[in-house]
Amino acid sequence: MTAMVAEPKEATAPKRAGGGIDYSKFDNIEDSDDEKPQTTTSTKKVAEVERPHCHNCHKDIQKPLRCGVCKKVSYCCAQCQKDDWPYHKRACKKPEEPKADDKGPGKKALPGASKEENSKGDREQKRKEDNVVDNDNEEFTWYRHREWKPTEEPKKEFKPVQIDASEAEAATPAKPPAGSVWNTAGTWEEKDVTALAQKTLRESMEGLTEMDAAGGVLSATSVDSVEGDASKPVIRGTMRHMFDLSFKVKFVFKWMDSDGQRRAEGTVAISDFTHDTFAEGVLAAPVVELIFKEAKQLEVSRRHAVEAAVGRTWPPTPGGSLLDQVSSRMKAWVTEYEQSR
Repeated sequence: MTAMVAEPKEATAPKRAGGGIDYSKFDNIEDSDDEKPQTTTSTKKVAEVERPHCHNCHKDIQKPLRCGVCKKVSYCCAQCQKDDWPYHKRACKKPEEPKADDKGPGKKALPGASKEENSKGDREQKRKEDNVVDNDNEEFTWYRHREWKPTEEPKKEFKPVQIDASEAEAATPAKPPAGSVWNTAGTWEEKDVTALAQKTLRESMEGLTEMDAAGGVLSATSVDSVEGDASKPVIRGTMRHMFDLSFKVKFVFKWMDSDGQRRAEGTVAISDFTHDTFAEGVLAAPVVELIFKEAKQLEVSRRHAVEAAVGRTWPPTPGGSLLDQVSSRMKAWVTEYEQSR
């Protein structure tokens, strides 16, 4: 005897009151994007109308003013038309009327002329209309190269013309009062002569004379440490001789005592030696410094006598001191420096 299994009952959709199936619960279900129908909206394409622009300033204009001759270009105002006319007139001409074929009935022929002469006359008239001649003398501030036109003048061959000596001398520019040859206007020009000035100053101090002082002999041995700057600028057509130098003069004092011959060395340092040092009415004295470290070997009276013979104040006391000799050499050097170029 077999067991009986109860089969499950099929689910039935609810029924509407009237006997039909109720599908209202599916009303709020939305379709996916892929299932949605694609809606196309027809848009009207608006044709873009090109607005007229000014032929001179290239601005868009609402009420164009057209050229009364060619009817092809427009302007925003009468001033722009006036400014552009010197350039537009080369291409401005009345529009050509449609011409009939040479063989057509609309062709107007000159009375009493052949067909070849009529066509030739048309070509000449066309050439005259294309070639616009500018006879105005107007002045322009821009695009001047548009005024140029090739000429039919033949190229001239250059031939040098010989002149006599008087004309050549008159044509030669006069030599400038100072400075370089190229500086005819006499404007600012500066020439550095530092190396030459230092060299000549050192040479001018050589060979200073020995002198007797304090029972001994005082003499200069060398000149060194020549430093500074020197230049010859041209200012307003006049050459100036400017310098600012410094140097040292080494000296030695020799004397005899019970121990035999003895010696003491020292230095005179001169700085701020400028072009105004010997100028009249100008207070530009150089700085003088006496360095005499070995003076301790001398007794006080002899040491003072040696320092007086060397000199330590400016202007030096005339009478043959070492500094007086140096001052004379400095003044002579200034004269030579001002005369040199």
